[in-house]
Order: sequence, then C-alpha cells, then structure tokens
Amino acid sequence: MTKRAKIVCKACRARNEAHEKVCHKCGLPLSTAQDEPDRKIICPRCQHSNNAASFFCYACGKYFAEVEPTKINRSLATKKGNQRPSTPRARIIMPGGSIITLSGDPTFIERSDFNGTTSPDLLMKVSRQHILITCDRGKYYIKDYGRDGTGSTNHTRLNGIDIHGKTRKALKDGDKIELAGQPEFTLTFMLPKGSR
Repeated sequence: MTKRAKIVCKACRARNEAHEKVCHKCGLPLSTAQDEPDRKIICPRCQHSNNAASFFCYACGKYFAEVEPTKINRSLATKKGNQRPSTPRARIIMPGGSIITLSGDPTFIERSDFNGTTSPDLLMKVSRQHILITCDRGKYYIKDYGRDGTGSTNHTRLNGIDIHGKTRKALKDGDKIELAGQPEFTLTFMLPKGSR
C-alpha cells in the first residue's frame, strides 16, 4: 500500500489527507487553494492581494465576506463563456476621510474600520460585521448585518430611515449611512462619475 501525498491548506498551512475536499482545521475548500494559485482576493480596505482561501486580509486584518475570488490580469467569464457585466468601483467615504473601495465583491463595514478614530466606548456601539454591501448586476445593495445576518445590535440608518431587520436596500450615489445611531459613524456611498 502506497502513501498518498498530503495536501497543505494555503490558508492555515494544516496538512490534510489527499481525499479531503475541505481543510480539517479551518474548513476552507482545498481545491480552490491547490488548483487555482492565480486567484486572489483584493482587500477593499488596503488593496492587499490575498490568497483565494483567505477569510481575512493578512495585511490589515479586514474580515472578508464569502467572496468569489477574482483572477488577477484575467477577465472573469460566466459558465456560458460570456463576459461578466462590468461593476463600477464604488467607494465608501469614512468619517475621517479614509476610503474603502468596493469592487463588487461582498464587503463588510465593521468595527475595525473605525479603530483609532473614536473613543473605545463609542466604538463598541458598532457591530463586528455591522453592514454588508453587495453588488448584483452592477447595482450596489446594503444590508444591516450584525453577528449572524439578522441585524446589528444598534441598527443602521440609510438616509435617516432605519433598515434593521429589513431586506437589502439599493444604494444610490451620495447616500448617507449612519451606523449605531451615532452621527460620528456616518458614511457616504459614492459611485464613479461615469456611472451616476
């Protein structure tokens, strides 16, 4: 009986049996990590290129939603071979003026995005994964997310209207997003000039 080679998880470096489909340690798919080394996740906060199996950015620590990894220097195609519709690279303008770039991948706006910009007591009002911004067919949507997708602890307002516990809402250029009922945590959604 011959020994089969172990598969090393690209995310956590755990050694897995050759027949395993997911890593026994971190639970991420092994096929993505092994078979597609050119696939990457670009961090929306710092633009660092991460392995496709990453669940957080190794440069700044930003948590990734369940994203479909993008191929660098290659266009993404659908199963039928058609080109994926282009997604406008929208931006979230943070209270201090910093920018989170949205590329169409699901993106959390979370407590760690505000580290060092406000007092710790005020910061604790923002949930770890407070809102989730997604893109569908070139249009961006927001959902008050929270710990398990049922809504944040202290709610979210879109242009003054509470969206806690509601389905995703479409975003328009210039929309104001207030987290946790605190004006200090007001964000602005911006589309590129050509797609407004």
